[in-house]
Amino acid sequence: MANQFPDSAISSWGGFVYQGKVALYHSLKLLIDGVFNSTPVPEFELQLDSTDDFAIYVSGAAISVHQVKAKSSPYRSTFTAALEKSSLIDTDCSPTTVRYFHIANEINDSGDYTNSAGANVKFYEYDTKTYCLLCEIEEKTKIKIAEYLEINSLANTPTLVDRKYCYLSELITRQVIKAHGFVHGGRKENEVAYTERLASLALVEILKTDFHSVLDHEYRIYKLKTTFADAFEDCIVNDISSFSNEQVELARGVFNFIYGMGAADLTSILHSLRPIDPSDNLRIDDVQNYAEIITEISCALVLNGLPHYSKSADRYLPTAVFLTEKRVSTFKEAMIVQIRQNQHLANVLFEYGVLITLSDVSDIKILAKSDKVTCVPYSNSKIVHNIVREFPVSIISRDVAEEHLNA
Repeated sequence: MANQFPDSAISSWGGFVYQGKVALYHSLKLLIDGVFNSTPVPEFELQLDSTDDFAIYVSGAAISVHQVKAKSSPYRSTFTAALEKSSLIDTDCSPTTVRYFHIANEINDSGDYTNSAGANVKFYEYDTKTYCLLCEIEEKTKIKIAEYLEINSLANTPTLVDRKYCYLSELITRQVIKAHGFVHGGRKENEVAYTERLASLALVEILKTDFHSVLDHEYRIYKLKTTFADAFEDCIVNDISSFSNEQVELARGVFNFIYGMGAADLTSILHSLRPIDPSDNLRIDDVQNYAEIITEISCALVLNGLPHYSKSADRYLPTAVFLTEKRVSTFKEAMIVQIRQNQHLANVLFEYGVLITLSDVSDIKILAKSDKVTCVPYSNSKIVHNIVREFPVSIISRDVAEEHLNA
């Protein structure tokens, strides 16, 4: 297929987190069954965003191609064009290739689609249903993981299933992020998407890994990334008609940037989102608050360090903080205590001194002190003397932040 690759939408936001999870679900089902259309399939390759939204390859041929739609419309007519497109896919296909159509919501008719040439598209079945809600795909995938562990006589506990789910989700999403990197590095988008496939053995390796021996910190970071990915995409996909193309592109850029962060930077993101409660239990509404700020502010977002806005010497940091006037006093007190006790938070707020909140509150100013921002060794002594640094922190609403940045 010299220089001829299928068109790919891998560099745009197309709901690829849900798409990736559907691909993972199907891949696990294939690993469990071991056969497809009565033919043994001991190994395969998963291809994302090329021949179709995803495809399963065996020995260089596509045994199944899959289109995934997260639209909420209940009408089959909404998907007519997409079904026709799916029926016409022929890259690496044979007469035995199965074309599947995945939907996230129930529609009024999910019978097979057949085009004028007789090519057939089947609506994919999840147990007894021909759709899978965005909020259900995780649980269905975990059930498949548990099933795989059971039939292969591997340790099977809820904790291990959750860990393996996080690592598998990370593997799939990282595959898309890696392709983005290749594209931005100069390789042709269509070539990258077509050739960069994920071997089923990589999935098996994770499924067979004894995660009792894995450091908790690594798992928590993967859990954080998975939660962020799910919540961020859920916010965009469920309300996609409310976002302009520019906002969707911005969201995609921020998502890719944060998902590509290392552990230390991800910890900083957590502290910036929830400065007085920087636990690992990131909530969906935290991510939704954050997404609403970055998609609504019209000023350029700086993707360097932490995603932030910049004006003169000030750095404005989007947060998930949501306050009412009655809670301002309590929040300020809690913030001062956290800055004093939490070195990571103190460092973040020392560098990014203006926090943006969705709350419609007056400009909140905090004068914080921390002995954890800067430390210098005393000359000729092993004793470390801490310099107590006093610095201001401001909390302003999204509207006020935009006024400042545009001034």
